Amino acid sequence: MKHVKRYFLLLAVICMAGVILTRAEVRHLAGQATGSLKSYYVKARANAVNEKGFSLLYDGESIDTSNMRMSEEMHLLMSIADVVKYFGASVTIGSGSDCYIQGEYIEDGIVLSEQRTSETIFVDMNHAASALGLSCEWKNSEWKVVLNTLNKQELPARYDLRDYRTLTPVDNQGDYGTCWAFASTAALESSLSDESSWDFSVDHMTMNSGFNISPTQGGDYNMAIAYLSAWRGPVSEKYDPYGDGVTDASLKAEKHLQEAQFFNEKDLDYIKRMIMNYGGVESPIYMSIEHAWDASQDYQPLNSAYYYSGDMEANHDVVIIGWDDHFSRENFKHMPENDGAFICRNSWGTAFGNQGYFYVSYEDAVLGKTGVAYTGIENPDNYSTIYQTDMLGWVGTLGYHAPTAWFANVYTAQSSESLKAVSFYAVDGCTSYDIYVVPEYAGIEDLKEPVYAGSGYWEQGGYYTVDLPEMVHLKEGQKFAVMVCITTENSELPIAIEYKASDLTSGVDLSDGEGYVSYNGQQWTSTEDAYACNVCLKAFTD
Repeated sequence: MKHVKRYFLLLAVICMAGVILTRAEVRHLAGQATGSLKSYYVKARANAVNEKGFSLLYDGESIDTSNMRMSEEMHLLMSIADVVKYFGASVTIGSGSDCYIQGEYIEDGIVLSEQRTSETIFVDMNHAASALGLSCEWKNSEWKVVLNTLNKQELPARYDLRDYRTLTPVDNQGDYGTCWAFASTAALESSLSDESSWDFSVDHMTMNSGFNISPTQGGDYNMAIAYLSAWRGPVSEKYDPYGDGVTDASLKAEKHLQEAQFFNEKDLDYIKRMIMNYGGVESPIYMSIEHAWDASQDYQPLNSAYYYSGDMEANHDVVIIGWDDHFSRENFKHMPENDGAFICRNSWGTAFGNQGYFYVSYEDAVLGKTGVAYTGIENPDNYSTIYQTDMLGWVGTLGYHAPTAWFANVYTAQSSESLKAVSFYAVDGCTSYDIYVVPEYAGIEDLKEPVYAGSGYWEQGGYYTVDLPEMVHLKEGQKFAVMVCITTENSELPIAIEYKASDLTSGVDLSDGEGYVSYNGQQWTSTEDAYACNVCLKAFTD
């Protein structure tokens, strides 16, 4: 009956306008009116919900919605600040409504307010839910939004990467101090072994790292990341064989490292998820033995079981490739309190342990307290050009004794190209960032008026690359600046820098860059002149 009344009302309006329409045309207009009323109803409901307030459950837990709202389409709108806070997500936007969330391109994913900040730019969660691995549902009768994580990953009691991927045979480092490079290349190979078989050169990494070391000296995974993130490598072992003392610096990288996540506390579940999702995890360990045939109170060769409970610092690097929660404590020469062990790959050849692999107790004093997972390895055609001044990567930190600081690098475009991405370090976990660009840089004053390019958050420290949804077009010979405002909750020196810290880093070149730091984004200081360092901030173009 209501539909009839609405039909005749429309007909009366048409007659008053002096227009004669067919019955089909009247039905069409009636349908338009119905759609219009529906749209009006949804908009009115959104206004009512926003005025009265609504609740939000995320995996069963209540979240404060005071800074959220519903769109006219009844979609949940969360500020970028809340998205990165609650989901640990990386969100990057352009000047329009398109964005990247967790590296996935999302069309019409944001709603802009007049002021572009991470608190006033809103993410449409109905568009973004899939990129965040969530479901998003509005419960109309309860005035409630329900967000649930999809496909929650259950950790098995035992997992061995060798059961799922083909790993290269365990090599022997011999008398060289190259365990760090063997661990890095093996971890890389394990991360890629689901697509094909890779065997990367340890010699090329150690002899082209840029650090002042010889093969007999040791290193760490920070040196490996500097070599890889600078696109110096990796290269295949067949092109640069191990132990011959010869290398070829002109060889091109066969993969590009764009992301590596660090950890600095022993979180068993985090390490396990990294192994399942990405491959082997590189971690330091203290070894009280030096060769495959050595004996120690910490090593039981019959069970390939190792457990160190002392206070010595790490002296070796291995790759964690799995775990066994039920590996008996009685398998160790001196017993830990509980069962459970990681499965680790060594670099002492197949004569050690079980074909080069061994078990290390969860309670080991060193293994798993720090380490790295190589979480972003891409093909060498991902970007055309890399702009960088930090060839030795993260050597030290800089800041203003506060969690927040600004840093920038200035580059000159080599050709007509587009700025597509930037990369930098998070020196610790719980790091948020805002990215800005100065497309046409003429002097330091231009750093005061940059163009906002996006925001994000990283739960773990590490080296990260952020794609920009709106490419900045550059002309050949044109100077441009990339700028980051970074906040690391647990650090008073949040900017990663490269500088001559010791003879090891004596190869640092301060003549190749133009870097700046600031405490507020307005007053800027040259890093080369004032602090004798380069900021770790790269730019990528096509």
